[in-house]
Amino acid sequence: MEHGGGDKVQIENTARELRALGADVEIKTDEDFIPRNYDIIHLFQLDWTPETYLYAQKAHEAEKPIILSPIHHSIKEVKRFDDEYVFDFRRLSKILFSNQFHRDTFKNVYRSLTDPKKIKPTLVSITHGFQKMQKEVLEMSEKVLVQTDLETKDLEETFGVKIDAVKVPNGVSRNFIEQDAGAQKRNPLNLSDYIICVGRIEPRKNQLNVISAVEKLRNETGEDLQLVLIGVSTGLKHFEYGKMFNDKKAACPWIHHVEKVPYQEMPDYYRNAKVGVSASWFETTGLTSLEALFCGANAVAAGERAKEYLKEYASYCDPGSVDSIAGAVKAQLKAPRPQIEVQMRKEYTWEKAAAKTLEVYQEVLNKWQKSQ
Repeated sequence: MEHGGGDKVQIENTARELRALGADVEIKTDEDFIPRNYDIIHLFQLDWTPETYLYAQKAHEAEKPIILSPIHHSIKEVKRFDDEYVFDFRRLSKILFSNQFHRDTFKNVYRSLTDPKKIKPTLVSITHGFQKMQKEVLEMSEKVLVQTDLETKDLEETFGVKIDAVKVPNGVSRNFIEQDAGAQKRNPLNLSDYIICVGRIEPRKNQLNVISAVEKLRNETGEDLQLVLIGVSTGLKHFEYGKMFNDKKAACPWIHHVEKVPYQEMPDYYRNAKVGVSASWFETTGLTSLEALFCGANAVAAGERAKEYLKEYASYCDPGSVDSIAGAVKAQLKAPRPQIEVQMRKEYTWEKAAAKTLEVYQEVLNKWQKSQ
């Protein structure tokens, strides 16, 4: 949670809107919670975080119903990323292990060296088996809240279980939908019609390939295309990638990097862009692309899950191909700005996501109470 990202946005927005509907919600980020104080335990994040198993085990032993939002990524996409685009110590995990769950366990061992809180859950994953832990969390969950139909399919195929899934699409925050009177006049960078890419500066988010794609278009078209990158640098965690990014940024005055932008101010950056690019190697959905579209920027995205959300409103690219990214960006630079249907704007809101989540809570509680 302290590092931000899509899971933090999902948790905080869901909690806020649940409170608005009258639910009493507390957010806990460690094992220090007492299950009997709650009617339902709602867990977030299945991938890469062995802590989730410990939380689920604690709730299960206390006989409390568990709801899981796995925020699950395609194992095939993650493995392709690790096979093709590795930096730093990931090279070692690729050499040592072919099994993706073993690679993820190895990465958690590495993370534990600088984060003592990860030692216990990582040791459990080594002795118990990371894939087995994740499967058991799914089996302990009364309902699994997925973001796409593909997520359900991936979970069942990867872990060999049948889950009781409910599709709850992510939302776009109100500030991306409701514009105040002065919105059109605000331009934080004094730039217009630029290409924007939002996300932590790390290999998965693929900024270096996006930079190469924009550089290719600048050379081909002769246009003074500007690229705006918004995202915090990850420091030692991705030191090699970070150095390559900083070197490229220093050499190219057309690259504008903003480390942090208050979430409420993000629409101003999207609104002045022409194209929002999310060429990530893997994502659960396409939240930054939705935000861009709702602010009037065109969208470029990667992955089948993004298509489930964005449909014909975006051009799609292969994250491993600079030519593919460049082609998709070029198409959207030439395309008219999007006209988003009212129904789509109503579909992807946190209010709707919270209302559907609350329905699941009530259904599970009613069933649980009858069975006790």
